[in-house]
Amino acid sequence: MCRITANAKMYSLKILLPDFNKNEKVYFFGHIFEETTARYVVYITKFSIIESDLMPYHKSKNNVIYGHYSPCDTEENITSNNYVIINRSMQIQAIKLNKVSVAPPSNCVIMKYDYDKFKRSKIHLSVSNMDDYFSKLQKLIQRDHSSILGNRDCEETFTINSWIASSMFIQHLLSYIHLLTWLRRSISRDKTVQLKQANLILAITVDFLLGYVVLTLLVQDKKELSVMLMDLLEKLVNSLYSLLKWLMGAPAGLKLNYAFNNMLGKYFSYHIQLWWLFLDVSGEKLHIVLQIYHYVGYLGLTFQAAMVCDMICIATFHAYCIYVYAARLFNIQMSGLIALFRLFVGRKRNPLRARIDSCEYCSEQLFVGTVAFSALLLLLPTTTMYYTVFTIFRALSLAVQSALARFIHLVQTMPLYVTVLWLIRSPKVAGNIFVEMASEGGPSPLVLNVRVLPKSLGSLIHDFKPPAVRAKPAEWNNLVSNLLTGKQIT
Repeated sequence: MCRITANAKMYSLKILLPDFNKNEKVYFFGHIFEETTARYVVYITKFSIIESDLMPYHKSKNNVIYGHYSPCDTEENITSNNYVIINRSMQIQAIKLNKVSVAPPSNCVIMKYDYDKFKRSKIHLSVSNMDDYFSKLQKLIQRDHSSILGNRDCEETFTINSWIASSMFIQHLLSYIHLLTWLRRSISRDKTVQLKQANLILAITVDFLLGYVVLTLLVQDKKELSVMLMDLLEKLVNSLYSLLKWLMGAPAGLKLNYAFNNMLGKYFSYHIQLWWLFLDVSGEKLHIVLQIYHYVGYLGLTFQAAMVCDMICIATFHAYCIYVYAARLFNIQMSGLIALFRLFVGRKRNPLRARIDSCEYCSEQLFVGTVAFSALLLLLPTTTMYYTVFTIFRALSLAVQSALARFIHLVQTMPLYVTVLWLIRSPKVAGNIFVEMASEGGPSPLVLNVRVLPKSLGSLIHDFKPPAVRAKPAEWNNLVSNLLTGKQIT
């Protein structure tokens, strides 16, 4: 509460006044606050050409102020505790503070603002060098009109367990449920649909429509689509067979260890054969999978993309197994070579203290170490060839899955609503304050024009993005180290 004790001309006054029509008499209502001793700020939050419209707000409070703007000089009886009269020249004709009429202040600044934009804007308005007057004005206006700022958001965190992350469909389903729960709670809390919620609603609608269109184009003949998918899987298996035969020969002119190469080729070929047998048997039930895809696909294009991602994982499971075997074998060989290299320089790793200590070895240990090092080194090119080829295959598979995951996140967070508002220059996305001088000097107070301009599209997209789970970014430092040491990439 503000306690007015100002004396004539011994106080300063700032008035934030709506920019209304100057050709008619306007009544207004607002709030007055004391910043420091004898420094006051008046926020005008309501106005009308009919005085009775402001009667419900006429209360005898020290922090409430009333007044009117008159295009002609008039003398009127003032009955309110705090009252101010402004004439056509933007001069303070009369002012009353705490039931005491005082002379107009010598230090007065009137800031005229766009009332409609301050009222309808869903973005916090503030300027760092203006003591946050505009943010307070916006809160007072929207409080008096029972409005709520759009970026007042209490988002719940959502984490995904590691065992769920292996299935994109389950991960997306849980994320979708989380988004719908957040949408319901935020709307029931705010009693209105804000910009972030409107973005999500429009994104879900577009997702439904795109999913329906894609289903209409693809799922017309399920039997024909089933045959096409089986042919595609057969071509994938045959291409892996051809790749293994190429590796079992002399790939790129390299002379590999024949016995070791032949053993690895037959071992991996056996896994591919087992996987193709499984796909061939389960292919008879492929129409059931397509039927599930048909019904789930109506939930939206993102659900279709999640199912495609899981189907890619299943279809390339045999290649993933070969990659795991090759990576594990390469890791064992690299670890052995590093450990045996330390033997030649008289050092060993101390696992208890996690450091490298000096050590003396006898001739028998050095002999066995030399033989083991030579064997591992000579077999390393063969292992490296299989590891390199199937690591590339694994990386391509992960790239496709990552692209689908990013596509799902992009569809869920499409900023369609704020983009449309930004294109039509709606007051709801106005957030940048521009202050310019309107008049200076003379008997009139300093008058400033406050303009509210739309924020940039990039900042709107960032501020009003729905809380969808983001795709995990690739950690390139760990990825390179894992590739060089044979650790699995996920």
